[in-house]
Amino acid sequence: MEKEIYTITTLRDDPMIAGRCVGFYFKIEQAIQDVLDNSYDIYEAGYYPYCVIEAVKDGIYSIMRTELWFQWSEIENGYKELPKKPDKFARLVCFGIG
Repeated sequence: MEKEIYTITTLRDDPMIAGRCVGFYFKIEQAIQDVLDNSYDIYEAGYYPYCVIEAVKDGIYSIMRTELWFQWSEIENGYKELPKKPDKFARLVCFGIG
């Protein structure tokens, strides 16, 4: 079984502006918890309203990735998981590595 890493990348509202991979984990539960906790202020006071966790296998251009998407909620003052990838990012892949 191939091992995966789970990259956390924060993104601006404009998909044409590069995101920022702020870290990775070997366990997806840890990655999700740090996003939900806004650990180390990855939201950066409004600079990064979106966040994606990607499951990445070893190798070059690992295209087949699982993605979990989050968007900042002012009402709940934290990232909330989205049911699907936002349309504005639909044609983009490889946010954290590649």
